Amino acid sequence: MRSFLLALPLLAFPGVVSQSVKSCGGPNDHLKNPVIKLTPDPPVKGGTLTIEVSGTLDEVEGDFSSNVDMQIVALGIVHASVKGGIPLTISPGAVAGPFSATVGPFSLPSNVPGSLSVKGQVHVVNAKSEPIMCIDLDLDVPGADNVETPVPVQVETPPLTAITSCGKPSDHIPDFKIANSGGVITMTGTLDEAVTKATIDLDVSLKVLFISVPLKMSIPLSVSSGLIKKGAIKSTVGPNTIVISPNVKATLKGTMKVNDGNGEEITCLNVDTVVAAADNRVVV
Repeated sequence: MRSFLLALPLLAFPGVVSQSVKSCGGPNDHLKNPVIKLTPDPPVKGGTLTIEVSGTLDEVEGDFSSNVDMQIVALGIVHASVKGGIPLTISPGAVAGPFSATVGPFSLPSNVPGSLSVKGQVHVVNAKSEPIMCIDLDLDVPGADNVETPVPVQVETPPLTAITSCGKPSDHIPDFKIANSGGVITMTGTLDEAVTKATIDLDVSLKVLFISVPLKMSIPLSVSSGLIKKGAIKSTVGPNTIVISPNVKATLKGTMKVNDGNGEEITCLNVDTVVAAADNRVVV
């Protein structure tokens, strides 16, 4: 799980390589010489995508806040403004010095109707509000020609159980625990091995308005040695202040399993939650 959480801020590291992802940071950012590469760029719906990230942190960073201001067009029906921030803490933090991370190659879903457009910026700051990085997004993924728009079907939304553990005693985080209080998700446990390679297996269903889309993906992840260490781990996410306008009802339900490079399970999460709620706040 920690590999996935570490990947979240890393995926937002700015770069100057690609047209759809570029830096909007400055010389005072704590991330130096950032590079991000998408292959292919832009991504192609139904194709594969690889994300390569590298850079140098000039200090240990374990307390982040990602502040977003984006316009998103998705599924052929959603035109939304997304603004606000998501706090994230990780212990032990991302180490100072050079690092690299590669996500993929993984197959992009081919069963999602309509194109995807994401335009805007993400500013990541530390606990002292000092800039770590900034990314400018101007990403367009065209729709697949062979995808039919689903027939509108009204389905009763099941009761939500948020995010819970589905881990086993044999996991590499055997004591993994997750709690949600006051909008803050806290994850703790003890990782019994260092990790440089992992795979995130998603088997979820995303429901937006009347459209329900199954998403089944296997996402490889590799990181620099020493970034994900053996021992006690703790991470918190939230409380976030992201507001989506106009109001869009969306739910996510399914499982997310994280396996190590040997195919052994690190941890497992049951996801049954709202990702855009009636009060316009994102619930994590």
